[in-house]
Amino acid sequence: MNNQSFSPLSAAEMAVIWKQYMNDKAISCMLKHFLCHVDDLDIQKAIQGTLHITTKNSDALTAIFLKENMPIPLGFGEEDLDVEAPKLFSDSFYLLYLKHISNVLLLSATTGVDVAARNDVRSFFRSLLLKAEKLNQTITDLLLEKQIFIELPPIPIADASDMNDKELFLGSYFDEKRPLTVIEISHIVSSIQTNLIAKDLILGFAQTAPSQEIQAFLLKGREQVQQHIESLSQPLMVENIPVTMKWDYGVEKSSVPPFSEKLMMFHLAAMITENVRGYGLAMSTSPRLDLALNYTNFTNEILEYAKEVSRISIEQGWLEEPPHIPFPKIHLE
Repeated sequence: MNNQSFSPLSAAEMAVIWKQYMNDKAISCMLKHFLCHVDDLDIQKAIQGTLHITTKNSDALTAIFLKENMPIPLGFGEEDLDVEAPKLFSDSFYLLYLKHISNVLLLSATTGVDVAARNDVRSFFRSLLLKAEKLNQTITDLLLEKQIFIELPPIPIADASDMNDKELFLGSYFDEKRPLTVIEISHIVSSIQTNLIAKDLILGFAQTAPSQEIQAFLLKGREQVQQHIESLSQPLMVENIPVTMKWDYGVEKSSVPPFSEKLMMFHLAAMITENVRGYGLAMSTSPRLDLALNYTNFTNEILEYAKEVSRISIEQGWLEEPPHIPFPKIHLE
């Protein structure tokens, strides 16, 4: 009988559970502060539901770490959070943040189901997939109800025969461009949405970071995000496609830090990861050459910024290494 329940964890399984644990601990800290300051009762309930998922995730993964005699990651805890610090973000931002988190949970659960062979790990991620899908639906319904959901109006659809010129379809960076496809439009809007959330998150972090170095670094990142938003919006404006989304969802005036700089930098790195993934997917499904080149440039820019995130985190002793293969003894000698 092939019993995968007690086989050693594979490298892929270690990777997904370690990353899931770190993300859940970081998200939980954010949500605990949100929960202390949210005004809207519907959004409060959504925050509670999301926090319940991330907390239960951490407990379940801790059990797996203990069973494997693996060190439990330090992650984040009460020392990274001041729940008494004043409100930093609006309720509307809370809800959009929850939508982003539900998408992250869906993606990580799908990845976990895909790579896991051991029964307990597969069971964990299958359960998470169901909970994340339900959460995503709840948050989407709330966004629609609160009239915050980011959506585009219907657009006219051209005849298929209009797209039979290969050179026109691929286009070039300088020549006249063909109209956008609905796939390209959807990725542009998705990238704008991710960047809008990142922009306000970074601003909130920047105005509460105790260190002037971290403040300046965060504001540099926010400027880069704003440039990406403007560049992404340009093709939509050329096509006269109105993007009905607010550009600022609400950062309060507080300068009292609710989160540690370690948590801020981890969250910043996580947002960069999501942006790189989103840009990569958009580039692979956007045949128009100017769009593909833009996504390539965006990716290169944020990867350079990510290097600085890692450098600062290492210098400050904030970076927690994932499990890895031992260094060869000859190297250590």
